[in-house]
Amino acid sequence: MAQRKNGAKNKKLIVSILTVIVVLVLSLFSEQLKPLFEPLEVSNAKIDSEFSVHFINVGQGDCTLIKTPDGNMLIDAGENGYETTVLDYLEAQGVDSLKYLVATHPHSDHIGGVAEVLDAVPTENIIMPRLSKTNTPTTVTYEKMLTAIKNSGAKVISAKPGNEYSCGGAEFTVLAPFEQDENLNNMSVVLKLTYKGYSFIFSGDAEKDVENRILKEGYDISADVYKGAHHGSSTSNSKKFVRAINPTYAVLSYEEGNSYGHPHKETVYLFNEEGITYYSTADYGTIVFTVDNSILDILTVKNDTAEVIK
Repeated sequence: MAQRKNGAKNKKLIVSILTVIVVLVLSLFSEQLKPLFEPLEVSNAKIDSEFSVHFINVGQGDCTLIKTPDGNMLIDAGENGYETTVLDYLEAQGVDSLKYLVATHPHSDHIGGVAEVLDAVPTENIIMPRLSKTNTPTTVTYEKMLTAIKNSGAKVISAKPGNEYSCGGAEFTVLAPFEQDENLNNMSVVLKLTYKGYSFIFSGDAEKDVENRILKEGYDISADVYKGAHHGSSTSNSKKFVRAINPTYAVLSYEEGNSYGHPHKETVYLFNEEGITYYSTADYGTIVFTVDNSILDILTVKNDTAEVIK
């Protein structure tokens, strides 16, 4: 009898030990399987406004939502790993369809979440740069985006300078890219968008050569709000270009402590020198410009609340 009891105790001990081992192994695997980027906290504070431009906080990446009275537009979709951040924000803002999705250029910090957005949100049109065979990336992110575009059934529009479009009362014009450039930053789709007298410039990662070409072409690039190019890099945001825009406000999208040193001190100095009030997603989180009854307001969306900062 004593032997049976001892045998039963031994079996229970063995089972307990095996259980502990299994739990430890699973915890180790779960740590390894965690995404490279943890999704950022997304506020559920819905912005009810006539017109709004949302510079969504996606860390060291770009993503901008434009809501109009009759149609929504998304410019870029952040880095790989932030898909949930973008989709949760779109859902919180009641965005169930897109009239336009603009993939400015094929770097992962701009198109990382495009495939997931297309899979989840019905999209009518996609504006993107036409790339030459030698310029076309072979990255997994870019290939995944192309597959999602094909499956979405959306109309693909090659970005051409001078082309004009409308989205629910907002008008926007393509300012770049121009000829093929091995530097894919310079293939960025650059846009000027206007709604009821308020204008916005979105530059992707376009660098100074493209800025100079836009100036040479003679486009009217004056605007109230400037989305600082390339996360505030000094390779973009030339003094001539910024002065031609002459914005009251600028927005910089970057992650605090990023390895690129964004925003570069030259850009910050220039904004200060020109008297431009600038906001960063690193400091303020998601930044929203609204227009109601021809009045422009600026809000920060954080911790489930929307707070007016101007």
